[in-house]
Amino acid sequence: MFATTPHLRVMFPGLAADLRERRDHITMPDGATLRLALYPFRETRLASMFNAVRVLKSRRHYDIFSEVYFRPLAWALTSSGRGYVESMGESVFDNPRWATVDDWIQYGDDVTMVDLRDLCRQGIPRVHHPLLGDDQDDWLQFFSDQVTAIFEGQC
Repeated sequence: MFATTPHLRVMFPGLAADLRERRDHITMPDGATLRLALYPFRETRLASMFNAVRVLKSRRHYDIFSEVYFRPLAWALTSSGRGYVESMGESVFDNPRWATVDDWIQYGDDVTMVDLRDLCRQGIPRVHHPLLGDDQDDWLQFFSDQVTAIFEGQC
């Protein structure tokens, strides 16, 4: 997904070049973080940059540069520098707290197996996509047809 989004290649040219050229050592760019959660559901979603705000019930926000929800895991490349904005509510990534796996992009092709319990000492939450669940009508989504690609389906 990262490679298919021109806007991300502009925002993070070093990361895009590292991934495209399959470099041995990849560095997470300033301003971004890679998050991981367990995702046991059949609904699949791949999307590039967008954000959403939950306006009904409790106030929450969801900002991503790129996401992959494909069981058994969910991955999200999201902003690391936004911080808490009270008017926006808490981030979906903070409750439950998604595992931060920024260091994983440094593993080379020689690493074929790693125990998730060793890599995620704080645990890995089980999540659903907020815009695929029963409360999806509680959210406002913001995206651009020039920047955002969204693919959904069943697996």
